[in-house]
Amino acid sequence: MRSAALVVLLVLATGCAQPVQHRDWSGYEGPGAEAFHRESLPPPNVADPLEPLNRSAWALNHALILAFADPLGAFYRLIVPRFARNRIRDFAANLVFPRNLVANLLQGRFGAAGDETSRFAINTTVGIGGLWDPATQWFEIDAAPDDFGLVFARWGWHPSTFVVLPIYGPNTVRDGVGLIPDAILDPASYFFPAGPALTFNDLVDSIPGYRRFAASSADAYDDARLLWSLAREARLEPVPPQGPGDDTGAVQSLEAAFLGPRDPGFADCLATGQVAIPATGRALPYSYRLQPGRAPLVFLVPGLGTHRLGSGSLALAEMAWGRGFSVAIVSNALSFEFVESGSSVPVPGHAPVDAHDVHVALDAVDRDLAARHPGRIGARVFLGYSLGAFHGFYVAAEEADPEQPLVRFDRYLLLDPPVDLLYGMERLDGFFAVPLAFPTDEREAEVRRILLKAVTVATQAGGGGVRNSYTRLDVADFGGGTLTPAMELPFTNEEAEFLIGFAFRRSLQALLWTSQGRDDLGVLLTERRPLRRLPVYEEIGDYSFEMYFYAFVLPYYRDRLRTIASAEQMIAENDLHSIAGPLRGNPKLRVFANRNDFLTRHAEVEWLTELVGPERVRFFPTGGHLGNLHRPEVQAEVMDALADLAPAAAAP
Repeated sequence: MRSAALVVLLVLATGCAQPVQHRDWSGYEGPGAEAFHRESLPPPNVADPLEPLNRSAWALNHALILAFADPLGAFYRLIVPRFARNRIRDFAANLVFPRNLVANLLQGRFGAAGDETSRFAINTTVGIGGLWDPATQWFEIDAAPDDFGLVFARWGWHPSTFVVLPIYGPNTVRDGVGLIPDAILDPASYFFPAGPALTFNDLVDSIPGYRRFAASSADAYDDARLLWSLAREARLEPVPPQGPGDDTGAVQSLEAAFLGPRDPGFADCLATGQVAIPATGRALPYSYRLQPGRAPLVFLVPGLGTHRLGSGSLALAEMAWGRGFSVAIVSNALSFEFVESGSSVPVPGHAPVDAHDVHVALDAVDRDLAARHPGRIGARVFLGYSLGAFHGFYVAAEEADPEQPLVRFDRYLLLDPPVDLLYGMERLDGFFAVPLAFPTDEREAEVRRILLKAVTVATQAGGGGVRNSYTRLDVADFGGGTLTPAMELPFTNEEAEFLIGFAFRRSLQALLWTSQGRDDLGVLLTERRPLRRLPVYEEIGDYSFEMYFYAFVLPYYRDRLRTIASAEQMIAENDLHSIAGPLRGNPKLRVFANRNDFLTRHAEVEWLTELVGPERVRFFPTGGHLGNLHRPEVQAEVMDALADLAPAAAAP
């Protein structure tokens, strides 16, 4: 009886709507008032009326993965080679032919049903019971997997409420009901434990990726809900790319998605350390990998909001490792991890302070590694990209003070740094606002179309379509392997700008939630509840990067700390021009950037070249922002800038 009452209370609590409060800025006339009075675009999100229950189920599933699936999966991968796992996976995918056939027929997809029948006949015979997939490899008959969740959707049950099921993970009510006929048409369901065993084999290789996803996300549940929902909707209504894309800096910047480690297991070779940060009294995690003997150490600092386990961070660390360097990675100063444990202030966004906090963290990492691995560290290199590179300039400027006690670097390798932080914020805000050019009643549909197109393109770039898997859980690859640049990106400039703006706006959501959880300045009005975050996220969606700067960062430094006198002073101090003196002609600096980077004005390209010295600056003609770093020729040129510090035995 008590259990039944508890369930009723949980359901009632879930159904209670939490009001979203919005601060009225219409009368604001202070610094940056124009940003507060512009029309804003609500960030797209997924309705989640069952959020408290869903988050509880997500937490349960996450605990089960870490406690049981992860260690069991590691043992399974150790004793069952990949070749055998792939054969079992192909066998299982062939086994669900009845489900695929019936689901396609019930939707009137007779061509797909015929393809599935041909595939089953070929793979069962030539493929020896489905252990191989000659239908794809030899006969080029693509898989057409389907399920009853999609059947019900095409019959009119759409949309459906998002729900997280214990064990089964992200679903909708519709898809959850669809699991019943799916199981009835799955032969393995009748032979326990064949079904669970085949499901585990199908998913075991994705567990390390999921673990990194969960560790590197400020809110893994929210990110997974959005990714899964978009991927599932793209199965229902794919937006086919049409024609070649625009050749602009924004479109080229999207190729940053192709940047990732060549070895999928590189992340698993990294160790995790922790260093105490005096300003917070907390331990800041860092990732590292040391060469067997004495070697120079590359300290890697990623871009805005990026975690140390992000694909770009791992890719650059792998490049340095391949050249004979040891590597150590910390998260960006505006990432949730650094804000929680490494930032001396709860409201990051002021570059001189943020960069000094990064310097303090790197000094702690340096001392920690030197103490635990004496004699293993040679020269020290600061490698930063995007905002990490911007902060690198401030760290380099601190070296002008001979009495500063923090670690000093023998080289600064700075990739695609902005010059003026506020200008960069304005550009990102403008990108996100691109759909405002459409009539009001068309904006939501346009945003949805762009996001579904992006998911469709990512699916094609990542593997040419939907994998004929045994489970339905592959519709969103939460662990995310690196995409393969086997195609030109078919986006218009406006689509690319919105996708870039949307990605950075998600970073701002994580930043504001973490920052105000540490010290609530009273700007946000909606009540914070751990199991119901969407209402607060909706209010956070009112704020652009510019508004964050003027509503949170400026008042904190001007009114509370009283270290800034005015907005003009703060804007000036977040521009590299303010530290030009100690940087001019610094022989340790090496800068790589692109002339069509949307974060940099043309005049700033020339100024930066003059500041650092033309022999130490390389501007590629194209690439946008970080969009060419996946190209081997660019990677080689960047890493060659460290050749004089690399061990003699290291080869490209």
